[in-house]
Amino acid sequence: MKVFLLACVVAVVVATIGALALDRVQEPVAQAFATTGVRL
Repeated sequence: MKVFLLACVVAVVVATIGALALDRVQEPVAQAFATTGVRL
């Protein structure tokens, strides 16, 4: 039972770190598609 709970905690921590990392890497759509021919 301890191993299962530890695995759940590790999964939550990994998911949180991944979400934070992806949040920093991605840019808003207004910046990603900001060219002369695009209106947002």
